[in-house]
Amino acid sequence: MSEKSALRVLVVDDNQASADTLHWTVELFGDTVKSCHDGSTALKLAADFRPDVVLLDIGMPGMDGLQVCEALRAMPDLKHVKIIAQTGWGDEQMRRKTATAGFDLHLVKPVDPHVLEDMLWLLRSGRKAA
Repeated sequence: MSEKSALRVLVVDDNQASADTLHWTVELFGDTVKSCHDGSTALKLAADFRPDVVLLDIGMPGMDGLQVCEALRAMPDLKHVKIIAQTGWGDEQMRRKTATAGFDLHLVKPVDPHVLEDMLWLLRSGRKAA
């Protein structure tokens, strides 16, 4: 994959093993990845890294994923970013909460790498067509 077509992906998860696994998986797809483990670091990193996609855990201590998503949506330089919830909560109530907070997609953990690869491929393809 060329550097031009590679996505910039930010992985945010307070569970380091989960974050590392997603980081390595996305890296294997050929995308550029950074990861962190809390909401405030995610906001700082997103401002500098300017990701195309954020894979964001919901259940984090301190600033949870819903709050992080809302804060990202308020940042003018990140209006384009696609934010994907990756969480253990897949019920309708949580799906409504993630949609209301501004998430684009909702994945239930453990994230299926084939589904993630398809989502990222679609985002790459859509970006080229735009």
